[in-house]
Amino acid sequence: MNTIQWDGQRISKPGIYAGIPIDDYHRGDICDGPSLSSSGMRTLWSKSPKHYWDKSPLNPNRDDSDDDNKDLIIGRAAHHLVCGEVGFSDHYVIRPEKAPDGRPWNGNNKTCIAWLAEQKRLGLTVLTDEMAESVRGMAISLGQNTMMQAGILSGLVERSMFWRDRKTGVWLKARPDVIATASGDYADLKTTQSVLYKDTQRSLDEYGYHQQGALVLEGAGELGLEVTTFSLVWVEKKRPYCVRVQQVIDDDLILGAKQNRVAIDTFHTCFVNKHWPGPGDDRDGAEFIKLSDAARKRIEDRLQFQLREAA
Repeated sequence: MNTIQWDGQRISKPGIYAGIPIDDYHRGDICDGPSLSSSGMRTLWSKSPKHYWDKSPLNPNRDDSDDDNKDLIIGRAAHHLVCGEVGFSDHYVIRPEKAPDGRPWNGNNKTCIAWLAEQKRLGLTVLTDEMAESVRGMAISLGQNTMMQAGILSGLVERSMFWRDRKTGVWLKARPDVIATASGDYADLKTTQSVLYKDTQRSLDEYGYHQQGALVLEGAGELGLEVTTFSLVWVEKKRPYCVRVQQVIDDDLILGAKQNRVAIDTFHTCFVNKHWPGPGDDRDGAEFIKLSDAARKRIEDRLQFQLREAA
């Protein structure tokens, strides 16, 4: 497997790159042309071009309010620790129990505010004791899982894949938790509230992880790697930190690839035209709206039996 050491310049040729920090990977100008990742594709598909553009790294006026989301920080920290990325302390710092002036920690305390500002200047992400405990709990539970022990998340870490879409020329990028070296079996770690089947299935539906899997396998194939399967390694963010490993079926990966195709074409059209419409922006006049079939049936059933209260 040939890996290119990133030289800090914009990506201009397809390949598997090492040494790209995650913040640089997400930059809008990481490539010598517009680039699109799985999260962008999923937003384009599930919401609208306008929703995508509002948070796109290509947008100089993007909304970055979600960047400090607690769940996202815990997820990134867990990925870093569990997947064997080096230098955890170079990226994360535990917030002290007491303020620098010796008093109990308080967000309005000027010494606390100054301490947080200094960590940000140093490029460190702050974890509270509660957040750190969650990360530790997830790591321990994952380490006890037989699939993890068998190496389902073993391979090259901190690698980024870049390739050009053959149809539009748009740069596509993916950053799997690990790039498999002993097989074509890929897996991605997901932190979640619950690993009950109904809940993981709901997450698969809601977050479109089958699209992510499809993109990872496409990128690996385009770059000459073996591709076979894509699995999700779920771990609960709270006690008892249960773990579940589920392989995404081939039919859903094929469906995800088709969704990605629509998203890429949509992105390309919007980028060329410099127009990012919202859900109703391309319609002239009002449109009809109707009750869902389920809601209509509930109403009709109640009317039929003349019920005085909701069932």
